[in-house]
Amino acid sequence: MLSKVSGLLFCALLSTALPLGNSAAALASYKDANYKVAIPLLKAALADDAQNPLLHAALLSSFTYEGLLDEAADEADSDETAFPQSPDVLSARGEFAFYLGNMGVAEKLFRAAIKIKDDSPRATFGLSRLLRMASYHRTARILCLRAHEIDPADAYITKSFLNYVPAEKRTALITEFAKAHPWLYRNFDAHMETAKEVDAAINHRQAFELTGALSEVDLRLVEFRYSPTVVRGLGLEVSLNGSQKVRLLLDTGSTGILLTQTLIDKLGLSHLGSSETYGIGDEGVKKSFVSVAESCDIGSLKFKTCIVEALGGKRNISGEYDGLIGADIFERYLIQIDFQRHNLHLKPLPEIAAGSQGHDRERQPDEKGFTPIFQLGHHLLVPTQLNGQDSGLFLIDTGAQRSLVDSAFASQSVKIHRDSYMKIKGVSGEVKNVFEADKAEIQFATFRQRNLGMTAIDLNSAPDHQEVRMAGILGMPVLALFRLTIDYRNGFVMFEPVFH
Repeated sequence: MLSKVSGLLFCALLSTALPLGNSAAALASYKDANYKVAIPLLKAALADDAQNPLLHAALLSSFTYEGLLDEAADEADSDETAFPQSPDVLSARGEFAFYLGNMGVAEKLFRAAIKIKDDSPRATFGLSRLLRMASYHRTARILCLRAHEIDPADAYITKSFLNYVPAEKRTALITEFAKAHPWLYRNFDAHMETAKEVDAAINHRQAFELTGALSEVDLRLVEFRYSPTVVRGLGLEVSLNGSQKVRLLLDTGSTGILLTQTLIDKLGLSHLGSSETYGIGDEGVKKSFVSVAESCDIGSLKFKTCIVEALGGKRNISGEYDGLIGADIFERYLIQIDFQRHNLHLKPLPEIAAGSQGHDRERQPDEKGFTPIFQLGHHLLVPTQLNGQDSGLFLIDTGAQRSLVDSAFASQSVKIHRDSYMKIKGVSGEVKNVFEADKAEIQFATFRQRNLGMTAIDLNSAPDHQEVRMAGILGMPVLALFRLTIDYRNGFVMFEPVFH
């Protein structure tokens, strides 16, 4: 199949049979994943052919990709009534449920579509994305390849398919695909140039390679305080290239190591390429770059070839600590964070056979007490209910000083009103519109907490398309009530209550 890839990937329609006239132009843009262009064309096509389920499904998918919540919700409701047995509509409704983080509903819709029509490309691909987030990587890969085989002209499917192409062909094909579909990428050339510079700097070495054998270890967590009585979070002391130790906040909502340009320059590390960092705040993306430290010592652990991201400019991340360190650095371990004892316990996970096929989530003998979670990149997302009604995905974030709920998600089941006194600030600056959600009860795993006034902000304003909307953030005030055990490989977290 790979011998045909370069000739087939970029045909917007390939040999797919499409209706003539307005429908053909609309579906061509949809197939090309140019959803912003597709939406008005699909609306015009539906004016001539209002009972076409494929057009309705394409419009719902386009609304979803563009993050148009109200339009997508209205279309999903009307499509459910008008086309209850259409595999295309069921697939599109599954995509919308997936985007909202309602994974149980999404899976049912994808499987219902496949039951009606075994070769439903979007349902197969939707199930692939869902299982990938649930740590069934091998099965997700098989389903993605199957979806692309069914419909190689669907650019949205192709974008993910290219990640499974052998490494020696991947860069050239992705570059060609990105040039043909620039609306699916932002700053692609800069990203690729940075990747080349980093590859040259590490020279085929493994990033964050541990020196010595994996062994069980305990690391002391240092405490960061706003004041003598208010704890901001816990972190680790880290030495880069044998330098004086820096203090980094342990942040399950972040990845790798993030420092400031000032600290990078002080450590004498080089600037590689240009990148972007985004977090909470209304100032948008922040310019960043990459550096490589030859060594990174954390307690008794010694890593080689450590990739570090740095915020550009002289802006500080915080006055209490020097940067952030993501817990995913320790993904080869079973990670236990004991907030009360200020201890990070790392227990090596069993080795798995190497291979390019990926692995599926393992069923562990000691799984009792663990909650299955979903992972999107480095983010750990736990299904959470708000007031026993709406279900969404909350980020487990030890770097967050407070728990937050997305304002759009909260407004579905509680009243929210503006809070002019609360100030929220993150990597992307200050949040302008802060709200308070009345009587918000959250429930996840076996835990339930009532919040008389939970802070609500827009958590989904990232400049790029988000596969899944974030419904909320579980910050330190909630997480510190537990002893957290994290299994990145298999997608499990244990919330073990600690009673004071």
